[in-house]
Amino acid sequence: MRATWILLSSGIAIFAIFFIEAFANLDKRIDVAGPIALGAFQFCGAAVSLYLLSKRGDPSNASLLDWLGCAVAILVACASFAGYSITLFAFYLFLRDRHDLNARAAGTVAGAVAVQAVWAPLVFSKLSFQLLQFDAAVVGWLVERFVQGASWNGTIVYTPSGHNVEITAPCASFHNLSLACLCWITLSMLHRPYWVKGDLRVGLVAVLIQFGFNVWRLVFVCLSLPMYEFWHEGFGKHIFSAVATACAIIFVQISLVRLERQNPQGGPQSPNGDFHLGTPCRKPSDAAHRRMSRRGL
Repeated sequence: MRATWILLSSGIAIFAIFFIEAFANLDKRIDVAGPIALGAFQFCGAAVSLYLLSKRGDPSNASLLDWLGCAVAILVACASFAGYSITLFAFYLFLRDRHDLNARAAGTVAGAVAVQAVWAPLVFSKLSFQLLQFDAAVVGWLVERFVQGASWNGTIVYTPSGHNVEITAPCASFHNLSLACLCWITLSMLHRPYWVKGDLRVGLVAVLIQFGFNVWRLVFVCLSLPMYEFWHEGFGKHIFSAVATACAIIFVQISLVRLERQNPQGGPQSPNGDFHLGTPCRKPSDAAHRRMSRRGL
């Protein structure tokens, strides 16, 4: 059986188990809009990963290692470790086909889904206090510019009116940054299955857009009780999520189109299959070839 079909079928099974577990574990007693929206972005990433995997160019049959690797990944997913299974699957795709751009891109997007779903929350749990203090410092500094006598200490922003706000884990900018990275990687690999020099700059700006929106929402939350009720408990939080994410996605999309226009040749692969960044080498024109021939080159 073709290796592409084995890998694609295994990827579908692993992602299906992951999303079934994620939605089965939703707590109906809390607001599920956020987790559902986050799951939608993860689903888009999974769909792009599988789409890129289906375009894999190698027509060879599946090896014994393919069968064993896919079987282990599915078993790990069935053991309620679907996030770790996606990580293993992503690494296998990335390392197995080092000269197949679509397979590497599929592994990259699958890895981004795993990072956003599993590894980013794990990192945040270890560094949450430092990250929340950074958020509080930026928000407190801005609130001081709008409210005379305001201050901040640790993760709490104080105002003279007694409206004091503690910035907790669900409000941290870190979550928005990991979501921005997922959107950036997914859209980049969907446009072209390789990286170019300007991609990193696009990702950094997308992250800053999400960070800026979250900081200003927290500033609004700290200004007064009515602002808190609207931007934290009311419809304002949905407006923030929609506008911040839309702005980041639109910026990434426009930037990728501009990069493609600046580098229309595309194609980072040389004839021997080596991987490159940026514009590939071009074949010399006939005039240039004649000049090189006269020079003995």
